[in-house]
Amino acid sequence: MTASASTHSSRFPYPIPFGWFGIARIDELPSEPVTRLAYFGRELVLWRDGDDVRLVDARCPHLGAHLGVGGTVRDGQLVCPFHGWSFGPDGANTCVPYADRPHPNARLRVYPTVVRNRLLLAWYHPDPAVAPTFDVPDALGDDAVECGRLDFTVATAWQEIAENSVDMAHFKFVHGLERIGQVGELTLDGPFRKVASRQQYNSARGPIDGALESNSFGPGVGITHFDLVSRVTQVSAMTAIDADHVHARFTFYHAGDELSAKVGKSFAEEVRRQFQQDIPIWESKFAMPRPALAPSEQPIATFRKWASQFYVAES
Repeated sequence: MTASASTHSSRFPYPIPFGWFGIARIDELPSEPVTRLAYFGRELVLWRDGDDVRLVDARCPHLGAHLGVGGTVRDGQLVCPFHGWSFGPDGANTCVPYADRPHPNARLRVYPTVVRNRLLLAWYHPDPAVAPTFDVPDALGDDAVECGRLDFTVATAWQEIAENSVDMAHFKFVHGLERIGQVGELTLDGPFRKVASRQQYNSARGPIDGALESNSFGPGVGITHFDLVSRVTQVSAMTAIDADHVHARFTFYHAGDELSAKVGKSFAEEVRRQFQQDIPIWESKFAMPRPALAPSEQPIATFRKWASQFYVAES
């Protein structure tokens, strides 16, 4: 999908948020030296030199060629297909083949990357000078066994998807649960957010109650632990393609025993069912800056206040 020219949506009043965002699961990283991507309303290039993987803006600062269309990697440098200009791991121009020195003002924007929870994450902020302001911890042990993965591209904004986690009434009216749950103990600490609660889930034997601990690390990464008859961990990554489209990744893990594997597979299927039921609503609704909330819906206002810290106007 081609990135939009604007970082503002026609349906939503907020720009693309800043934070850490999923670019790929580690086992899905392309083997090709240069890969074309589109996230954050920008054209990007993922390039690799052996095990080193870097994410940069796609446009060559010389005359604007797309480095992902014919670009190569040579001697640890990303090489433009148009005039052969080379760029190093820090984005600086290292060689102009027909000049006696590199160009001091030719530099690619390099997005900081880390590997966490078996995801390649990239730091995005509209101001390239702003370094990462928080970290995402590793929550998966080496023995965690994957039991499902889901990928969706949704025509909406990140906040509309994330707000569902505190919109407890919709679980009854959209997803068919028998009763409206309650948002549990809430902890807010800057970019971190934790909600501990009990919720009802559908199963082959009817509704069952389970404990839930949802941890958000900025707008892009979530780690949720579900304790039903055993523990299942869901790693979520919400990455803006542009102001109107989000790439949602969910990966599910269990502890390795047979019961956990069975529960994990069933839980992943329930998440798929509910998420697909939400998509038509997200893709047709409009943001309501001053919603008429019921008394029990105060958690929506609290969530919106927390989410607002991740928006900065792009210069």
